[in-house]
This record gives sequence, C-alpha cells and structure tokens, in this order.
Amino acid sequence: MKSEFINQEKNRVEIKVEFEASEFDAEMNKVYNKISERVSIPGFRKGHVPRKTIEMRYGKKAIHDEVLENLLNDHITEIMKDYDIEPLFPPSLKSRGAIVDGQPVSVNLLIEARPEINLPEFENIEVERLISVVDDTMVDDMIYGLRKTLGRFEAVDTPVQDDSIITVEFNMVTLDADGEEISRGKKNEMATLNMQELPAPDFKEPLLGKQTGDFVNVTLKNQVTEENLDSPLTSTRYEMKIVEIGERIMPELNPEFYKQCLGIDCETEEDFKDAVAQKMLNKLQDDAERDAGLRAIDAVANMSGIEVPGSLIYHEMQKIKAFDEKDAKERYKMDLMDLLKLRKMEYKDYENQIISQAWLVVRNSLIIDEIGRKYEIKIEPSDLDEWIKETAEKNNLDQESLKKTYFKDKDSASHLVDRVLSDKAIKLLLSKVIIKDVSELTKPVPETKEPESPEEQGNLEKADS
Repeated sequence: MKSEFINQEKNRVEIKVEFEASEFDAEMNKVYNKISERVSIPGFRKGHVPRKTIEMRYGKKAIHDEVLENLLNDHITEIMKDYDIEPLFPPSLKSRGAIVDGQPVSVNLLIEARPEINLPEFENIEVERLISVVDDTMVDDMIYGLRKTLGRFEAVDTPVQDDSIITVEFNMVTLDADGEEISRGKKNEMATLNMQELPAPDFKEPLLGKQTGDFVNVTLKNQVTEENLDSPLTSTRYEMKIVEIGERIMPELNPEFYKQCLGIDCETEEDFKDAVAQKMLNKLQDDAERDAGLRAIDAVANMSGIEVPGSLIYHEMQKIKAFDEKDAKERYKMDLMDLLKLRKMEYKDYENQIISQAWLVVRNSLIIDEIGRKYEIKIEPSDLDEWIKETAEKNNLDQESLKKTYFKDKDSASHLVDRVLSDKAIKLLLSKVIIKDVSELTKPVPETKEPESPEEQGNLEKADS
C-alpha cells in the first residue's frame, strides 16, 4: 500500500491510496472464501461455492467494495499517522479507480480532520465579571415566590375570579385559517392555571365567572397580514373542562416552612432571611462566574481564529432538531412545523437560528477540548463524584438519584464527563486570564457569529454521510 496527499481545503483533506495488485488479490481471495463458508446455495457444499456463482449471487461491485473496505480498515490508522491527521469521522470514499486484473487499485479518500487551534496567551486576556449584590427587596421577593410555590390549594364554591387558581382538563386542537381542524391531541391533559399569571387576555376572559364542571373553548388566533396572506398561519383551540376552582393559602413563616424551603433548620425569620440571602448570593456569584467563563471562551476563540467544521455544525443541528421535535410532541402535542407556525416563525428563520446555535456550541466545545489537551486535564472518578455532590447540594437534589440519572446509560455518562471537563477547563482558563470585577458590565454578552451557510461549508449532509 502507498498513499499520496492530493489537496486540502480548510479541514478537508484528500488522500489517494493505492493497493498493489497482489495485495488486492490476496484480500479478495479471503473475501471469496468467507462468503463461500457462510453462504448456502443448493447444489454446493459450504466452502466449495465457485467464484462465478458467488459473483452471480452478490455482484462483483459488492465484493470489490467489501475488499476495499477491509483493506482501508487495516491501513487507516497508518494513513492517519503518516499525515498527522485526527479525523472527526470515518473517512469517506470520494472516488475509486477502475479494477483491472493484475493492476493496482486506487481510491481517493475525503477526510474531515479536526481543525488546528492555536490558543493565545491567556494572561493577555481581560474578562469582566459582574459583582453580585443581594438586597432586602430581592430577598422579600424570593420569599414571596417560595410561599406562592409551596402554598396550599383550597377548593372553593365561588365562580372563577381574577385571582382564582383553577384545575382544568383540556385538549389542544390545531386549526387552519378557515377554522378547520388540522390535528388534535391524542388524549386529554390536566393543568393548573393561575388566573393572575395567564399571558393572554383572550385566554383569561372566557374563564371568568365560570363554575366547576363548565366547559370552555378558547381559541388563540394568529394575525394574518399582507406578508403571510398566501400562507395563512394556524391557530389553537383549547377545549377545557373546569375540574376545580380554588385559592392558594400562603404558608406561615415558621421553622417548618424554613426547613421545607432550604432543607436546613432556622429558628427565626431573620435567620431564614439571612440563609435565603446567602443562597441567592451564591447563585448570582455562580452565574457571574459562568458568564465570565463564556466571555473568556469567546475571547480565546476570536483570538485563535478557529474555523468551525460544517460537518460538526450539521451534526449538532440534527441533535437540536431532534430535541425540539420531541419537545413539541411531548409538551404541546403537535408537530414542530405546526408549533413554529403557531409562534409565527418561518422554518427558514428557525433553521438559521439553530445553525447559529449549533455553530456556537461546536466552537466552544472545540476550544474547551483544546484547553483540556494542552493542559492535559484528566477526569478521574472522584471528579465525577465531586461534581454530582456539589450539583446536588446547590439544587437541593438527592445525590444518589442524580448519580443514577447520569450513570443510567453510556450517553448520559459521556455527557457527565463532558460537563466536568468543561467546568475544569473553564476554571483553569479563569485562573489565568485577567478578571476585572465590575458593578455593571460595559462589554456586551458575546454575540453569536453568523456561520457560513451549508453550501459554503461544503455540503453538510454529504459530509455527514
């Protein structure tokens, strides 16, 4: 086997690989023998099926493809090492030369290589970090919210009022511009509605004055404008039955409530407020640290001049789409396309949005991975345990339950490792850059750079295949 570098465009490398006739013939004999051993053809014993018969059954091209696949699998590590290439995906076959008895056989491989990233000197980067402050008003608002969340629901016999809390059984029906039904939820759902928090007056008004057991239909229509006149948008009808009308009884401020909120004992209201303030401050400081980390990653990425491979953007886009499609089905009982229409969003706008989102995710991941490589960041089992413990404590979660969630399958465990690696890499980065603590951020949150289009990136879908 011998190979030859053909060309490189951005991170795409083309390599020509040539196999000697003797090498190709030897592997082809192995393939014929394996097929002969496993195939059952009437009139022939296994292992004694003639080549002509095998060729008639499978076709020469399929056999040649298997021979080339085997040869490439045997030599691909050597090829990658010779050209110092770290592939993002298994190489794809761009072209194949003619196969002639007694002649060498050549193929051209297209390889998506991991982009080269030249990290700048971190010590020259300045990053703003917001100073976190918690005042009495913020604490009082938080406590009021906790009381609302943990309040007791008490049924009443009065009609629905402006401040009622109602339980409804409902179904969602998608309608076209003429009011004809397009789709309907497969089963009725239950929901609790706080009348004071309903977002649309058109939704709220039909419910006021209704009694338990009443049926109410509410249709939220989208406006049809001159711009979308040729493709009118859908609307949604909520078919509801009022199951229960009630009011929320706010819990008293006492040690039992304090324990329920924070999971710790507080003897007095002042102790509780101090604990809430500290918890809020910790959260704001974590958020400020996370924001500073993202700003540092953005600065590193801009200074490194990284070019994000289109193939990785495409893969990330597919993940985002799959999540959105599942979320639309489970939460809204409709297809993603119908949900986008309901939100007055054109599909092309949605796709541009997730291209930008995917570009940012991939770019940051590549930078974080490069930091991990340069500084040889290792992830030990103890790192995973510590991360789970800290996350559980911050969010009042059960540590063992959280651990089971992350170790339930290979994908979840891999995601956990990525999270921990990211946290360690960002922490290391922040320890090296210049941190400027400010009471007000003067630099805007890093904006998502508009990536190249799929066509400019080089046909993303083809790269994926």
